[in-house]
Amino acid sequence: MRLVIDASVAIAASRVHEPSSAAARGRIGRAFRHQDELVVPALFGVEVAGALSRHGEPEGKIRDYVARLTSAPHAVIALGVARARRAMHVAITGRLRGADAVYVWLAASRGLPLCTLDHEMAERAGAFCNLIAP
Repeated sequence: MRLVIDASVAIAASRVHEPSSAAARGRIGRAFRHQDELVVPALFGVEVAGALSRHGEPEGKIRDYVARLTSAPHAVIALGVARARRAMHVAITGRLRGADAVYVWLAASRGLPLCTLDHEMAERAGAFCNLIAP
């Protein structure tokens, strides 16, 4: 399955004490086995790395984890000025946080489902794209 996945899923998968960790690990496992093809914005790696480093994960482990989620067959999409304007429109009309709007815009623009654990994003993204649980 080809899908956009937000950082919340990757972060929860690596933190066993998170409430949705098991479901998130299942989704990430499918990506690692190339059963799912992830499409993520370039900021995905920054978000995941920042969150995991704040929780004390070793740098090498973080880099390897992010690399596995952003290397072929998975796709990392650059934002750029024109795309940022489109994501800004999604942020304004959907009343979404900036980074959330980027994920929603990406899913909507590619016609892909969005997988997230962020409840607020999920509530507001439905007007733009299909949502799936991890």
